Amino acid sequence: MLSYYIVPKSSFSHYVCYPDIIGRFNEFPQHAERRERGQMKQYNLHLIFEGSGYVVNGSGGEKLQLKAGDGFLFAKDAFQQYGSSSHDPWDVRWIHFDTHMALPMLREADDFGCWLFTFSNRDRFRSLTEEMYELCNPFETSNEPRISALLYEILMELAQHSERLEGALALEKQNAIRLAADQIRYRCEEPWSLERMAELAGYSSYHFLRLFRQVMAKTPNRYVTECRIDAAKLLLSTTSLSVTEIAARCGFAQASYFIKVFRASEKVSPKMYRAIYGQGAAAD
Repeated sequence: MLSYYIVPKSSFSHYVCYPDIIGRFNEFPQHAERRERGQMKQYNLHLIFEGSGYVVNGSGGEKLQLKAGDGFLFAKDAFQQYGSSSHDPWDVRWIHFDTHMALPMLREADDFGCWLFTFSNRDRFRSLTEEMYELCNPFETSNEPRISALLYEILMELAQHSERLEGALALEKQNAIRLAADQIRYRCEEPWSLERMAELAGYSSYHFLRLFRQVMAKTPNRYVTECRIDAAKLLLSTTSLSVTEIAARCGFAQASYFIKVFRASEKVSPKMYRAIYGQGAAAD
């Protein structure tokens, strides 16, 4: 199956990113490209979902094998050579695009010509690319903002859910931490010790603390507190529960401590927050 879409040039000049050509090649063993330096003026992103293939390292001429869950990003004007395996053709989704964002993966591609990576969250990327194809079949000018937004989302997802090709183990660790963080958020009112949080990810307390800081850019305890504050903000905005009841429901042992932490986080008291955002008065 070959899906190939030319995206008309945008009528709006201020998109932060916009595709030029998008497509999907599946069960197409003839898929192979060689482009000399300077021929392609856009970034070239490929995400491999099934099968295998190769990319030639432009600096050393080495042929590197890629499999499902791998991908590559060529810089503008870079030498490009890649192709599908003839006996195990890949299912690959690709985007030629332009952007002015300063993402680390784009900088790496710019510096070295190509960025090779492994990625997770494949179902999410399938969904985003499928929506892009639908918006191009047929294309309407009113679809431009959404197409740009989908490309932006793909790049942001890659920034969070990918690692250099040799970093597959690091990506697994990141995913374990994010899954643990989601479980903590869903049950933030429960008593969370560092040891209990670490058990969710399957790491020692020391290792979990270090990884959590790297992935989430904050300590686990701070994350729990932020989740509880978010839960409290929702209850303050949508219910008439008292501040004391909300504090208890969100995992705070004392209402006075909840008020102190809430004020430090939101710069207003819970009662003032409710007065600004709430749907009705409360019996505090």
